[in-house]
Amino acid sequence: PNNDNEEEEGNDNNTASSTNKLCPSQQYTNSLLKNKPTSSSNFGYTRRNSTEEKLHFNANCLPNKLILLRHGQSEGNVDELLYATRPDNAMRLTKLGWEMARMAGRALKQQLDPNETVHFIVSPYARTVETFHGIVSAWCDPDVDEEVSGMRNRSKRLKLWYTKLMDMGLTWHEDPRIREQDFGNYQDPQVIKKAKAERHKFGSFYYRFPHGESASDVFDRVSTFLDSLWRSFESGRAQNYVLVAHGISVRVFLSRYFRYSIDQFHMLANPRNCEMITLAHDGLGRLKLDGRCELELSEVPVREEATEHDEEREKHWEEANGNTANGTINDRGARMNGNEKKGDTQQKKTKVPTSATATATRTVVTGYKKHSRLRTLPPKYMRPRTVRMCYSDTVT
Repeated sequence: PNNDNEEEEGNDNNTASSTNKLCPSQQYTNSLLKNKPTSSSNFGYTRRNSTEEKLHFNANCLPNKLILLRHGQSEGNVDELLYATRPDNAMRLTKLGWEMARMAGRALKQQLDPNETVHFIVSPYARTVETFHGIVSAWCDPDVDEEVSGMRNRSKRLKLWYTKLMDMGLTWHEDPRIREQDFGNYQDPQVIKKAKAERHKFGSFYYRFPHGESASDVFDRVSTFLDSLWRSFESGRAQNYVLVAHGISVRVFLSRYFRYSIDQFHMLANPRNCEMITLAHDGLGRLKLDGRCELELSEVPVREEATEHDEEREKHWEEANGNTANGTINDRGARMNGNEKKGDTQQKKTKVPTSATATATRTVVTGYKKHSRLRTLPPKYMRPRTVRMCYSDTVT
C-alpha cells in the first residue's frame, strides 16, 4: 500500500481568547480571527480552507512522533486452547513476552528525545497493560529502583512507581476502543477454527465472528478513537504518543489514518509481537511512516541458563538411575500470519537431555531490526475484489 496517502486533517473550527499560553489549535484560530472581515456570511472573518492552511494548522498541533506497538507474546499466543476457559481480556504475558516488552522499552527510549514528554494510550486488556509496564521499566525499573523495590505494600509500591514515572515526563491512560477484536466470550477451539476458515473466503474485513466483531466493527470504533486522539493533539498534551494495542487494532488504525482502501487493508499483515510502527512529523503538517522495528529473536541452549544446583541435582539423578531425564519445552514465540489470527503459534517441542551435550533451546530477545515499509501478506492470503466495469463486462 502507498504509505503516503493523505492523512486525517485537524479541526480548525475552535475559538479561544488571545494569550501567549494557548494551545496550538487556539493560537491558529486566533490568527484567523485577526483577518479583515469580508462579508457577514462568513461570520466576520476570512475562512481559509486551502491545503496549505490546513497543513499549517496541523504543523502546530501534531506530535513529533506517534508510535504504534503491539503487545508482547501472550499466553493465548502460545496455547489457543486457553481461550476456552479464560477470557481474552485476562490473557497475560509469557516470560518471553515480558522480555519482548522490556526490549521494546529500551528501543523506544532510544528513539525519543530525553527532554520530551511521552503519553501512552493503552488497551485495557491484561497483556497490553503488562506490555506497558515492561516498556516503561526502561525509564524506571521497579525491580531495580531501591525505593520502589523496597516497598513491601504492593499498592503503595505501584503508586510510588507511577509517581516516579510521571515525574520523568510519562503520562498514560487506558482506552477500550483500541482493544482486541472480539471473538466471542469463551471460545470453542473447533468453532473458532471453522470461523477463521470461513473468514478467508468471506473477506477478513467484513466477516463477523459468532457473538463477536468483524474488522469493520473495529474500524468504526477506531474511527471515533482517532477523533479523540486529534483533540488530544490539539491540547498539546505531550510531544510524543505511544499506542499499546493489538495486531488488528494497529492494522485498522493505519488503514483509517492513511485512508487505505479495503483492498489495501487486505494486503496488510498484522504486526508481530512488540513490533513498533513509527509515524513521524515531517515538519510540514503531516505524520509520515518512518519505518517499523521488528524484534530479533534467537535460540539459546537451555543448559546455559541452568543453575549450579540444577546441574548438581541432574548429576546425582543420573548416577542413581543410570540414564538421563527427558522433558519438553516450548521454545518458539507466536508469529502473526496474514489472517490476523490473535497469535498463530508455531510451537516446537524438544526433548531436554541432562547430559553435557544438551541441545534443547529456548527463544530469547536479542534486539530490534528496522524496516522501511509495512509488512504485507503473502499473495496466497490476499483476496482481491472482482468488480465489473459494466453489465456486459466478463470477469472470472
